[in-house]
Amino acid sequence: MPARTVTFSTWMAEPTYSSAESRARITALSGLSRADSKDFTTGLTRTTTNLELRVQGWQIDLGQGRRCMGLARVEGVWKITEIKVDIAREYPPGGCQYRVIRTHEDEHVAISRDAFRHWTPQAETVLHRVAARILPRITTASPDAVTAEFKDQLTAAMKPTFEAFAAELKTRNAAIDTPGNYRRVNGQCPSW
Repeated sequence: MPARTVTFSTWMAEPTYSSAESRARITALSGLSRADSKDFTTGLTRTTTNLELRVQGWQIDLGQGRRCMGLARVEGVWKITEIKVDIAREYPPGGCQYRVIRTHEDEHVAISRDAFRHWTPQAETVLHRVAARILPRITTASPDAVTAEFKDQLTAAMKPTFEAFAAELKTRNAAIDTPGNYRRVNGQCPSW
């Protein structure tokens, strides 16, 4: 039986900043409904992640359409593919409002990166553990179908870790998106 290789790496995109959207559009993008029409979201940070799995199998032909297949190699790459920061166009760069909005949104960027780093060891551990549990089997299925099944098993096993990452991200972001914190941030500028 060939040796199994499992690798795991990460990559994080740099944040991109845009002032193309209006307060109303950013509020809509945030998914938050504002009861008071004067209460708009002035900035929004969205983080997108992706797991790329490349899976290879090995096979031994047993004759009569049967083969023994096992997992040979798994390459996992977990990425933050995008950190998009929108700052309402009503607050142009250089102004006090832009500065405090950007500072607040940069806190969200830091939370995204920190949570990603926090969950990376767990994701790697899960990938190695699950890959080790995938045993060779005798099958009549095509090599591509069996390799796809291996990939599906790995992906399904990783899902709870990524859901926990998303939950932590949501909780930590909500902790700084409070009315009290907004009052403090907004109080740094003489007018809005």
